[in-house]
Amino acid sequence: MLYQRRMRLPHVEDPTLNGVPLERMMLSLSSDGITIDNAEPTVSMQDMPGRDGRLDLTLTDPSGAAYMGNRAITLSLYAIGGEDDILAAKTRLAALAGTVVTLSWRGLPGEYQGRMSLSAWEDKWAGPRQIATLVTVSIDAAPYLIGRTRTITLKTGANAIHIRGNRPCWPAWALAPASGTKTVSMQDAHGHKLTLASATAITGLITIDTSPDVRGLRVNGNLMTPTLDSDYFPLLPGANTITPSGVTAASLAYRPLTLI
Repeated sequence: MLYQRRMRLPHVEDPTLNGVPLERMMLSLSSDGITIDNAEPTVSMQDMPGRDGRLDLTLTDPSGAAYMGNRAITLSLYAIGGEDDILAAKTRLAALAGTVVTLSWRGLPGEYQGRMSLSAWEDKWAGPRQIATLVTVSIDAAPYLIGRTRTITLKTGANAIHIRGNRPCWPAWALAPASGTKTVSMQDAHGHKLTLASATAITGLITIDTSPDVRGLRVNGNLMTPTLDSDYFPLLPGANTITPSGVTAASLAYRPLTLI
């Protein structure tokens, strides 16, 4: 797909909504197809006397890129058939209104995810019989395509791993502490470290979710807190070096993020 302000896909073969092909929901794309608006970077610029140009106060992610705003996605749909068929299609689609849905198709490296809303239904009649209905689905979507979950097993010591996608992503860790250890940590090659320290030996499975919406650390399901100097750090796209310590087994799971 080309870089442009708006992508228009009028002849998509197999779009899926929440993993279900539209045709199984008794819906089809109209000639307007799917429209995907651009995602704008969130920037902050400030004029400053005595300085040429403007001061860039933009917050950036660990890769140095400005954080992106959401993008608007619209699907122009129709349903045809008898009134019972059209009502069934309406009911199934309307059940998703207001919820967070996923949209995917063809060979894209992931799925868009966002909250869905519906326009008013535009019913078509032939005399006393309803023969079709039109509707526009709008999704306030996150800017990135979210890939399928990938899991990497880590060994004790430095691990060279490769992260897919082209934007930083947030891993979930699963760690088995070494016998008698009181400190468990994960460290990257950029000075970030996530550490759990205890006055007694740590026993049981340690799970850590670093996603900004969660950011939690649990031992055997019990919520714990990392040390004050810890970072819930993301993984950069491409080559990474991860070093666990105080563990006998470790793995990470992540979903690649891709901006197109």
